[in-house]
Amino acid sequence: MTLDIHLTSDWAPERIARYGRQITASMQQMVARFPKDIEIKSLMREILAGERQLWLILDGEEYVSFVLTEIKHNQATDHRTIMVTVLAGEDGLDSTPLIEKIEQYGRDKGCHECSVLGRLGWKRALAKQGYGAELAMFRKGLT
Repeated sequence: MTLDIHLTSDWAPERIARYGRQITASMQQMVARFPKDIEIKSLMREILAGERQLWLILDGEEYVSFVLTEIKHNQATDHRTIMVTVLAGEDGLDSTPLIEKIEQYGRDKGCHECSVLGRLGWKRALAKQGYGAELAMFRKGLT
């Protein structure tokens, strides 16, 4: 298997459409896993508006998974962060070395750091890429 990651921002709609069913299925899996946090229509609106970047992880031309990133800009400090906010599909842990392309994209866009929002299961794989955990989110239902 030879995985590679591709930013789709400059792709023709027909090229992205080839992977439409797989992307939708992966998004549906994410919604099923995190129904309070993710909604497909919102994700698609944000991608189309350019608020998030859609990356496809492919094995040759075969779909494996997708990644969503967004660039956060703190106006007060002028600090920019590229955030990996979603990874959905197969072979997630095997794809962590591909984050280097996302980091380079962030550098090209003036970002100072790259951060990943993910489950605790990503900790070991991301540590191999130089990432450390700084925060944790704790939840408690109130209804």
